[in-house]
Amino acid sequence: MRTIDSRIDLDIAAARGPAPSRTSRLFLFAVRAMRTWRNRAAVNRLHDFDDWQLRDIGLERSDVKDALTSTFFADPGLHLTIASRERAQRYLRNGRRD
Repeated sequence: MRTIDSRIDLDIAAARGPAPSRTSRLFLFAVRAMRTWRNRAAVNRLHDFDDWQLRDIGLERSDVKDALTSTFFADPGLHLTIASRERAQRYLRNGRRD
């Protein structure tokens, strides 16, 4: 066995790691819930922006409304990120505003 082969085996074994404990899963759930709550508060503040400011960051008013009507546990920041990236990709493909 060469040194490279043994190194690969060690990386695979180290990547598995132990299963997360209940405490760590609870902690991760709390972290995600706080992040979602903060993002929801930030999206609520986007209502104060006018249409030009929203367009400047790649969003539309309908994107903000859609993000806020998502379920409570869904992260609205992720929804806005996806909407903004899709709009940017359409703009780059078409070479025009939509």
